[in-house]
Amino acid sequence: MGLDLFVKKLVYGGYGLGEDRGKKFFIRYAAPKELVEVEVLKEKKDYTEAVVKTVKIGSQWRRTPPCKYYTHCGGCQWQHIEYQEQLRAKADILLESLERIGKIKLDSVNGILGSKEEFGYRTRVQFKIREGHLGFFAWGSGELVPIEECLLAHPRINQLIPSLKETARLVKELQEIHVFYSPHEDEFLLKLITASPMETQKLRKLKEHILPKEVVGLGNYTVLGGKFIKRAVVGREFTFVRSGRFILRVSNDSFFQVNHTLYEDFPKLVVEGEKVKRVLELHSGVGFFSFWLLENCEFLFGSDANQNAIKDAIYNAKLNQVSNVSFAHERAVDTLKNHAGEVIDLLVLDPPREGLSEGEAKLIVQNKPKRIIYISCNPTTLARDLKVLVSGGYKIEGVHLVDNFPQTYHIESVVKLTI
Repeated sequence: MGLDLFVKKLVYGGYGLGEDRGKKFFIRYAAPKELVEVEVLKEKKDYTEAVVKTVKIGSQWRRTPPCKYYTHCGGCQWQHIEYQEQLRAKADILLESLERIGKIKLDSVNGILGSKEEFGYRTRVQFKIREGHLGFFAWGSGELVPIEECLLAHPRINQLIPSLKETARLVKELQEIHVFYSPHEDEFLLKLITASPMETQKLRKLKEHILPKEVVGLGNYTVLGGKFIKRAVVGREFTFVRSGRFILRVSNDSFFQVNHTLYEDFPKLVVEGEKVKRVLELHSGVGFFSFWLLENCEFLFGSDANQNAIKDAIYNAKLNQVSNVSFAHERAVDTLKNHAGEVIDLLVLDPPREGLSEGEAKLIVQNKPKRIIYISCNPTTLARDLKVLVSGGYKIEGVHLVDNFPQTYHIESVVKLTI
């Protein structure tokens, strides 16, 4: 017999939160304010993980998920919830993280930038391959769920799937296929991740005879020590993407935002109201935010630990005829050390999910740039870092939620601080 639970709210990780006799339950596929019968999946020390078996009293925000693989494939967690409620829940989770971890209490976010499309927004997709079958892993496991289409992927990526399946059939050691699509150029860059290196000749045959002509670049990679090592490339290693009036070259090994519906609105939100002399930008990538920032500042110095991204950024400065900028290939902590003692009007941070390192946070507080814009993709590490910055004398001017990943629990945000 199952257990009946009332779902209080949604929490980070994609779960609904329930309680029974003081024990917390993290419930998959639950919606806020509903009564559900659950099946226990895992008993942990502090909580129990469960899944909805039957909805007894449905939430007013519950809907029929449009994807036929939903609850099988683990890529989405919230398709069964109306999009406006997903946004509201994400704002609540962001505020709750700031208060619980960062000890920062805010009444509300200053604004929510939702995705222009709920589906079809992703320009980057990583398909998993097992025994020649293409799909995604189930929630919390390495079990492959074969798929014919992904509703989050750009429609053009879905049109590519039959030729990707044929590639998976022909390449015996294939583990993953990474797809990057440029809506501006209508072309693809692909990475084939294999257990051992492929011959360049085999790659060339795949590109010429199996994959459509829109696949302009095909690379082969193997995994060594948790990192992707490039083994061979056929065709081009880059494409071009449009962000407002800027055209950006993006290499296959450079990071780039995945939601094409926000390629203009996201950087606009970041630069809104900023007018300064000197900007220091860490984790600048190919210059996605940099060139927008440069419209309202005298000089920008950007750095990134990814050499490919910096090569792209330098190329993009020339391409967009921007001269008041300099990019360097170095770690964020080294950039902060190299600029210690300088007057920085604005520091822009866009760290990976791990957030700032302890050394970086310390150096920022020591050097005291006048303003900080923190672009975060993880509310947990954001809250931890803001705690350090606020205790170092900074005041939070505004917090905006950015939804780059509808149907999932992932939360992006933009926080502006001033000293």
